[in-house]
Amino acid sequence: MSSKKADKYAELRTSLEALPYISPPQVDQWIDLQQSIDGTRDYLIRAVPEAQFSIDEAEKILGQRTYTLVFFGGTGVGKSTLINALLGRNLLPTGAVTAVTGTIVYIEQADEGEAETLVLTYWTKEEFAERVRRLCQLAEVDAFDITNEGERQQAEQDIKAVIVDGQDSAKTERDEYLEILLDCIHSYENNKQLYKIDAPPPISLSLQDEDSYKHLREDSFKGSDKRQIRLIKSATFRIHPQPGVPNLLMNGYLRIVDVPGLGAGMRLHEAITLEEMKREDAMIVLVTDAGRQRVDEMKSLSAVNWIKENRLFGLQGGDLDEAAAKIFLAVNGANVRQAFDRLNSGLPEAELEVKEVTRYIAPNYWERYMGRGDKRPYFLVMAPPALYLQDPDHAPGEFASETERILKVFKDQLGPVDLSDPFDPDTKAALLKLSEVPLLRDNLVEFIQTERVRGQLREASTRIRNALQSLRYYYEKQLAARGVQPPFANSWEQLQERRYENVLLRQQKDLPRAFHNALLELSARTNSDERFRSLLRPTLNGVQGMVQNAIQREVETLLESYGTEYWDDRDVTYDNLIWGTSGIEIPIKRILFQVELMMQEAVSKFMPEVADVVAAELQRTLEAHEILSRLERASYGREYTYVIPGDAGVEPTDLEHAYQVLIQRVAQNYRHICQQATMYELMKPGRSVHTRLEEGERELALPSSERLLDVALYGPDRVRAELAQMMPAPSSNAPGQTGEAGELEAEVEINILDESAQPDFDISFLGDGAAAMGAAELEISYADKLDDVSVKVNRIFDNIVQDLFSDDELLPRLRRLFWLEATKAERDFNNGLVKPMLKQHDRNLSDAELRKAMEIDLESVSDLEALMRIWEGLHDLETRMAM
Repeated sequence: MSSKKADKYAELRTSLEALPYISPPQVDQWIDLQQSIDGTRDYLIRAVPEAQFSIDEAEKILGQRTYTLVFFGGTGVGKSTLINALLGRNLLPTGAVTAVTGTIVYIEQADEGEAETLVLTYWTKEEFAERVRRLCQLAEVDAFDITNEGERQQAEQDIKAVIVDGQDSAKTERDEYLEILLDCIHSYENNKQLYKIDAPPPISLSLQDEDSYKHLREDSFKGSDKRQIRLIKSATFRIHPQPGVPNLLMNGYLRIVDVPGLGAGMRLHEAITLEEMKREDAMIVLVTDAGRQRVDEMKSLSAVNWIKENRLFGLQGGDLDEAAAKIFLAVNGANVRQAFDRLNSGLPEAELEVKEVTRYIAPNYWERYMGRGDKRPYFLVMAPPALYLQDPDHAPGEFASETERILKVFKDQLGPVDLSDPFDPDTKAALLKLSEVPLLRDNLVEFIQTERVRGQLREASTRIRNALQSLRYYYEKQLAARGVQPPFANSWEQLQERRYENVLLRQQKDLPRAFHNALLELSARTNSDERFRSLLRPTLNGVQGMVQNAIQREVETLLESYGTEYWDDRDVTYDNLIWGTSGIEIPIKRILFQVELMMQEAVSKFMPEVADVVAAELQRTLEAHEILSRLERASYGREYTYVIPGDAGVEPTDLEHAYQVLIQRVAQNYRHICQQATMYELMKPGRSVHTRLEEGERELALPSSERLLDVALYGPDRVRAELAQMMPAPSSNAPGQTGEAGELEAEVEINILDESAQPDFDISFLGDGAAAMGAAELEISYADKLDDVSVKVNRIFDNIVQDLFSDDELLPRLRRLFWLEATKAERDFNNGLVKPMLKQHDRNLSDAELRKAMEIDLESVSDLEALMRIWEGLHDLETRMAM
């Protein structure tokens, strides 16, 4: 051991021997554990993070020189009063029933010569704002920024409105949160000066000033500018021990933590409470209240459940016993005679509630710690008389009358003492013994001096042992992978043989992993609908344009074939073609079906271009990861032959060609898949012209074949509506109706040269006068009809194509099918190339040329020797720990 390390351990021994609660054997064990920690650090590596964590935890445990005593329980169960009784002075604020302590309180021993003070630590501006937002969640109101004046004023109005709306209902926990929110707003308003900076500095108050204590009370300074309880993060008493009272603070090696009771107050300080609970050095005094008929089981179980979830969660066996041993149960309220008699009756049903609480801590808690209290595993305490007897000048006034009452009610339990004077030495001793406060204090100190240090060393030892086992197991795996097993009796030839085999094992892992990593990179770029669409968008737009162009050309060709020449040999006159189309029926269905066939052929022809884009992206990714180069390097120049699975009848080929066939097969298969998947989407009934026409002909009586275009374009419902509008309106005088107007004949007007007679017909040329209006009622020409057919047919198939290429099902299906092919390629790469190559290597491993080529990848023998030496060092440390 170097002189520097020797000095370090000598200083450690000196500091440990100065502690008031440790024995010489424990000092030796402490130093041995520290040496084991230092020795283990020489072997720590990143590959075993759990070992690093265990060693850090062990060092943290051994670094503890002070201990924490946390008092925890429900609201108003008397935690602060019990702490005051244990300290022998009235220090913390107390009350009768409701919650009094409004923040987390620490109690520490002041240095010699230091004045007793109360140090208030405030939330930073951001911390306070975050806690107000947390309160808003609990109060079920909209969150706001309390540091913003406008939001703060609006929130105050809203909260007051909520309180007014619910004032006729029973008060709930939400009402408490709403009141606290208002209190936070008022406190911040009244202390703006404090938050001119983000983090207000701590304030030290003298305990000589009685107002200093009021800062910790929930009910202090209400309506005053001095009220700061909501702004205080924690309060720390620095005090000196009371003369004549055993020092629970153990000369500064113990600190006490009083947390707010379960409820709104604790919710505000839950993070700090949780932090204190989880400290390795923390011991917990769980305080509950004894009622006249039964222990307050709801408060008790709520507190225990919180401890179970945040301190004991996941612990089993010895770890659970170790943690449960640090929990002391104190039942306050023994000054109630009914509760005292019931809990001391010895009847099983009398302590049923307490047993339920202890079983929830640990199943064997009741039996394991039966000797802690007075023949019970808990302490039945009377805090008020114990405090009054130790600090009569400062105890609350009602504690004096309470002590007198206890003297009368419990005189049969005190023995032959002077009941008229509680400060008579015998009476005082009997009362303190009855209160069990000194018994609880002695047990806490004894636990620290014996069990707590022993448990601390045991915890550190367990973590060191866990770290050594993790490291040794890791190095044993490394050695086993190289064919070496302790105690290293392998021959040199066996070691050399294992080195070559390790190269093959490494290649068997690295080559498939490289291919898989390439696919992972490609997946990161394309394996989502949005990224896949972005990759294919230019190509899809091009394919869509080409399909639309093919449709337009087909429509033009078909309609040209049905021009005027088409009707030359048919019974159609020239006048029909020019002035009207009566009697001429264009074969609409034939045109639509022929265009639909052309659309399907175009889609089937052009969609493989999409597959080419994805296949090219796969090829580029594999090239970037040098997959082929890795394969060729792993072949060590051996010219084996390969057959890709699934290519029956194909001649075996060399490595490079087999690899290219494998990748090209992905592209070929995916081209076919793109065709089939797209045709599947295109042939769905919603995109089928045949389906639309069949539905229209079944539901409608169409006056002309041109109406089929409207059916295919707009659907049967719209065409039905248009046909209904074109029907002539029914006559107002239907047949069978009789009336005066129907019975009279039309009057005959006789006009003899009084006015010029107007003929009831018009003779004029086309385009003149009223005749021009009648021209609009003539049938359209055949050329116009063809143009109308062309427009509608193009619109029909444009809609189908746009619907196809904007479909949310086509691209996801293409993406999934591509990754199915890529996964098959990964499987074939491993089964068709990597494994056959490595099997051939294994068969030819004795070949001198192959061994020479493989030497570049052999691990050095010095690495193996280093692993052996590390294992031996870890084994020595474990052996020393066991001893």
